[in-house]
Amino acid sequence: MLIYLLIFLVVLFCLGVVIHFSLDKKIVYKDLKGKHVVITGGSSGIGKAAAIEAAKLGAHVTIIGRDVSKLTEAVKEVTAACTDSNQKTQHVALDVTSDYNVIEECFLSLEETVAPIFMLVNCAGMCICGQFHKMQVNAIKKMVDLNYFGTAYPTRCVLPGMIKRNEGLIVFVSSEAAFIGIYGYSAYSAGKWAVRGLAESVNMELVGTGVRLMTAFPPDTDTPGLKNEDLTKPEETKLISGSGGLHSAHDVGKKMIHDALVGKTYSVYSVSGTLLSTLFGGTIEDAKQVVLQVFSMGILRIVMVGILLSFHNIVRDGLKKKFSTKNR
Repeated sequence: MLIYLLIFLVVLFCLGVVIHFSLDKKIVYKDLKGKHVVITGGSSGIGKAAAIEAAKLGAHVTIIGRDVSKLTEAVKEVTAACTDSNQKTQHVALDVTSDYNVIEECFLSLEETVAPIFMLVNCAGMCICGQFHKMQVNAIKKMVDLNYFGTAYPTRCVLPGMIKRNEGLIVFVSSEAAFIGIYGYSAYSAGKWAVRGLAESVNMELVGTGVRLMTAFPPDTDTPGLKNEDLTKPEETKLISGSGGLHSAHDVGKKMIHDALVGKTYSVYSVSGTLLSTLFGGTIEDAKQVVLQVFSMGILRIVMVGILLSFHNIVRDGLKKKFSTKNR
């Protein structure tokens, strides 16, 4: 038995060495001085927190959103965080789900008037909860448009320039709901799974270049978006999503920026996020991640099965309550 264990450990070690030398080397940046950072959904929540952190690190910051009054107030906070009087901060009122040509023209204009876009953070998104068969069709389309196309279109705009310059960072903001299906998140999860699929595919297309793409998987975060989400969130969904705890937008936005700067492929913020990204992540982060997956998948899978079964019990209990209320 001991000889088999030794063989297994040697194989794991060799696998780790092969992966380490096969992957592109991580590109690490200490700060963002003089770099142009563009953040969609930057007028509030995680997007605004990320914009403030980018400003603290010396970046020229452009935030994009649809509400001019919110953008104006957010820019004041971003400007206050700047560390150099030469930093530029501005906002653009733009619907990132509109005609692609309009979006492209806007991004080209930003590059001409400010600087080439070094970092794009795709934070624009929304969630409307509910059982799929009860959801309004226009709500489903609205979510997919913003969560998927609101990420895909800006990314398509900046990638050619980044690849030509052979440098750049792109961040996709997905969700822990992009790893497993969750009651009440059916339409939302679909859009976020699409974001994750796009990220993993583009990541592979960027192999051998100096451009890096990171996907963030925030759990419940204390933002205006979460408050709106809670208006339509079934009790079962609250119990499931709330099991990961509530995180601050400041912490998530800050960590997101710094994780991208040190070359991470995934940015996670909770124990559940670490488990989910280890079990279901389709992109190779590093040799350590793969060795952990191979060595401990059995144990982790048992843990995840337990978590999933607990979610199923929550749904069953909710169904019983609905039936008992209906029959009174």
